[in-house]
Amino acid sequence: MQRLLAIDEANSVRAPDGLTAATLIYIALPNLIFLAGWLRPAAAIPMLALTLIGLIQFLRREDMHWSMPQSPGAGAVIVLVAFAWASLGGAGHFFAANSDWLTRDKVLGDLTFSDWPPAYSVTDGYPHILRTAMGFFLPAAVVGKLAGIGSVDLALYFYAALGCSLFLLLLPLPSRPGQLLLGLLVVTIFFSGMDYLGVVLATGSPPIFPLRIEWWVPFSYPSFTGQVYWAPNHAIPLLLVATLFYRHWGHHAWPALFVVLLPLTVIWTPFAVAGILPFLALATLRWFALGYRPADSRITLWQLAAAALMTWLTVRLMTLDIAAIQNAPGNEVAHNPDGLVLDYLLFILMEFAVLALLLARGLRHSYGLFWLACAILAVLPLYHYGPTNDTMLRLSMPSLVFLLLITLDQIQHWASRRAFPASAWVIAIVLLIGACTPFNEMWRAFFFKRSTPDYGRSLVEGNRNIEPPHYVGRLDRPDLIAVLRAPTLVPGAADRKPQGFGGTPSAPKPE
Repeated sequence: MQRLLAIDEANSVRAPDGLTAATLIYIALPNLIFLAGWLRPAAAIPMLALTLIGLIQFLRREDMHWSMPQSPGAGAVIVLVAFAWASLGGAGHFFAANSDWLTRDKVLGDLTFSDWPPAYSVTDGYPHILRTAMGFFLPAAVVGKLAGIGSVDLALYFYAALGCSLFLLLLPLPSRPGQLLLGLLVVTIFFSGMDYLGVVLATGSPPIFPLRIEWWVPFSYPSFTGQVYWAPNHAIPLLLVATLFYRHWGHHAWPALFVVLLPLTVIWTPFAVAGILPFLALATLRWFALGYRPADSRITLWQLAAAALMTWLTVRLMTLDIAAIQNAPGNEVAHNPDGLVLDYLLFILMEFAVLALLLARGLRHSYGLFWLACAILAVLPLYHYGPTNDTMLRLSMPSLVFLLLITLDQIQHWASRRAFPASAWVIAIVLLIGACTPFNEMWRAFFFKRSTPDYGRSLVEGNRNIEPPHYVGRLDRPDLIAVLRAPTLVPGAADRKPQGFGGTPSAPKPE
């Protein structure tokens, strides 16, 4: 048990510090905007007060350290790298944006042009409103409302780059600039499974450069770069929650941190809570094994009340009409055993198992965390939910972050001893093969034709007048109707004949 619960004593016993505070504020900001903009004043005022009180109480803890772990020089290098990394994603549209941004731009446009909550139609007296992972878009939408639609793209890029900066700053990297710091940043940005080798083994041919290669079997664990470029609204909070957990799960403040933090992530993505729960269970086991009591976390009643109310509100909103989302959970391998078993085995070998077995040889701590992450990565492909198997894409991220953190730790350990075992060179080869995947993402962004955002049509108009069920829900819950402002139809919705969920699409409008 002692070995199972061993932690990274150098990096996982940190007291909350300035980076923790900055990350909490970053994640909290969309929630404050949501409460102020979506709720009736009678509900918004007490909810805002509770949320702010709980947040401020945590930031004023006696064990809070306001120092930063990096020197100013190292911090500047990390932030510059993060802003450059984010610039190749869809936020900002400086370069070619992936196809998913056709939808994300319309969500941002609807949030900017419409009064909140935006609605797309009304049937039987019930409005169909936007309910999706919108936290990432809300600050930019406020900027657009104040400064005009021409400002939203730059505002969204800045917010994405700030989130990437916080992720990289939270990693256990060298505190001073140098070759090791730059090398570890490169490892992080290009960290990925060996999709290239998987394609070669599965098909006998190399993949077509620079097309996306992450779906070479019916499963996919996207790289961090792929996640940030395709779905930053999900990826950024998942990256931040996982790195905060690793930094603080050995410190007695972690229960209070996650009581405050996790309810704030639901409006960003419902997968952040689900993805970190198994690791919180491991941290709880360690907490009681060490003899801590619940009172030792110093969670206040204000924080518990704020967490309960925010969780109730956001979960109720995000689960509106959830049964309409296609692809209910199912065991993919069990239902299709012929070819998928071999695909599954090859997939887990290429995506994490080879790297994990190599890392296990030099593992010096975090044994339970490491093997729990591997177990989750082995199980996730067996189940399917959402149009693109969202459970697999999103819930894999915390486990992949922990594999990255173990990799960074071992590289720094070898560098400090100036001795690299044979396994280190094999790991380098694995990482180099994996780097092909994020490299393809960057190449396409840099060299393909730049796309400009289209905010002129609503989400439903852009979807050929069909309301996508994973973005729109029927507001028919009395408790939500009581606290939300009266929904307002997005511009042009009153002139459109709605097709509803899964209806027959009308002919697209001419450009």
